[in-house]
Amino acid sequence: MQGWSGLVYIARMTLVTVTEAKANLSKLLAMAERGEEVVIGRAGRPVAALIPISPKRKKRVLGLGQGKGWMAPDFDEWPEEEARALGIIE
Repeated sequence: MQGWSGLVYIARMTLVTVTEAKANLSKLLAMAERGEEVVIGRAGRPVAALIPISPKRKKRVLGLGQGKGWMAPDFDEWPEEEARALGIIE
C-alpha cells in the first residue's frame, strides 16, 4: 500500500479519507474481502466502514445424524446411593 499518505493501520483496521477511498475503492474492497475492516473518515473522524460480509451458510438439513447415536436403556436411572445423596429418593 505504498503511496497512500493518509493510511493508518490499527490491527486489522485501516483508516482512509474520503478522497483516498474514492481513488482506491477497488483496493479497499479487496482488503475487505481479505477480512480487514476499512474505515472511511472525514475531518479526522470515522464516518463509514467497509466490512467483510460472511458467505451465506448452507441451509441446514434436519435428521442427518438420525440413527448414529446410542443411549443406554437405563440412562435416566440413578444409582441408589447417589439418588439418596442428592435427595431424589428418601
